[in-house]
Amino acid sequence: TNVKNVTYTGKTLKPKVTVKYGKKTLKNGIDYTLSYKNNKNIGKATITIKGKGNYTGSKTINFYIVPKKVTISSVKPGKKQLTVKYKKVTGASGYQIAYSTSKSKGFKYITVNAKTASKVIKKLKSKRNYYVKVRAYKTIGKKKYYGAYSAIKSIKVK
Repeated sequence: TNVKNVTYTGKTLKPKVTVKYGKKTLKNGIDYTLSYKNNKNIGKATITIKGKGNYTGSKTINFYIVPKKVTISSVKPGKKQLTVKYKKVTGASGYQIAYSTSKSKGFKYITVNAKTASKVIKKLKSKRNYYVKVRAYKTIGKKKYYGAYSAIKSIKVK
């Protein structure tokens, strides 16, 4: 079955795999063996499943190790703007900052590079409450793989 993306921990990651032959679920170590490659750092990792005993052949599946959750250190209001500061995470290619006047919808997004740990968001409406969240991403090839969003912070713009 497909393996979901896993979050970077700094340790070797071995996500669970379910191997089936028709409707029968096979057993690791008896019917097949697993080997992992590139499964410690952020990026693309592989699992090779090799048949054993009555089962032959092999299959390689990919999964992605994504950056860990970002922590927002502060959100400060300004006149029709706000400044969001966050802690950088290991291995990120950049960050996506989302902001909205609603806690659950209507988010606008800003992408910043990995060197940036804060961003001033301008052209906001004064005297309004804004909700901000940040997540890290890793670019692999032409695709971005996103980590989880930070906790949402609320701020009232001046």
